[in-house]
Amino acid sequence: MEENQLTPDEELRIENKLKALDLELTYGAETHIASDAPPEIVSQFFDNVKKYEEQYANAAKVPVHEFIGRPEIKRIGILNEQDIEPEIERLIKLLEKKCVLIDRPEHLSPEHYYRFLSEEFMQHPMTDHSAPGMMHFFNYHEFHHDGPEFIEQHVSEFLLDILNLDHEFMGIWMSEHCRDDHNKISKEEAIRRINTFRAMHKELKPIAFKAERAETHNGTMYLFFGIAWEGLNAGSSETERHEGLGVSQLGWEDGEWLVQGLSMPGFSF
Repeated sequence: MEENQLTPDEELRIENKLKALDLELTYGAETHIASDAPPEIVSQFFDNVKKYEEQYANAAKVPVHEFIGRPEIKRIGILNEQDIEPEIERLIKLLEKKCVLIDRPEHLSPEHYYRFLSEEFMQHPMTDHSAPGMMHFFNYHEFHHDGPEFIEQHVSEFLLDILNLDHEFMGIWMSEHCRDDHNKISKEEAIRRINTFRAMHKELKPIAFKAERAETHNGTMYLFFGIAWEGLNAGSSETERHEGLGVSQLGWEDGEWLVQGLSMPGFSF
């Protein structure tokens, strides 16, 4: 029986595996420890990680502005255009000094980015906890989905929704305010036209999609794209193929770009 007993090292390694599992299940922490690492050191490491995670989880929330020491924030309305970029740099340096990092999207003008930093991000709640080497990362897209990549994504997913006959049309990223080439139409009418188009085919197959450019006219966004698709007509064996340039009209509604209209080779509403 004594030959089957675990050594102290073996027992500690098993305990360490349980500690690692507890950290993963409780805090989502992933651990990667070398197999030849001394189990005593590993055990102490896991204890320190758990202590840190507990402190972080229980820490109070404070606005970013308070976390970085309540520096002076100049209102956008009192700044001249040439003063905006230096103020952005000043705020970024103050944030970095406190290990707070926020990205800067290319599509935002200096005025819009400074307005976001000074009026919105500075009031955003964050965990009031610091530790040596600890960085606080934030992404602008956690706050707003207004970048060009979201326009492309939403139109692409909308087109796939139309061209996928394996499920009912879901209306992904579809606006309540639609229009055809000439007039405003209801969302219900747009869906009726889409379903009529889908019913004309027993098979639809997307071939290619590529966003070309996005343009704004009178506050409305238009995405121009190249597309190719094939369809097998219902009631026949005839296959049709369409390819060329399409355009989608989008509106900024409830913090998202939503499709209001669509015109592409072979279909429009």
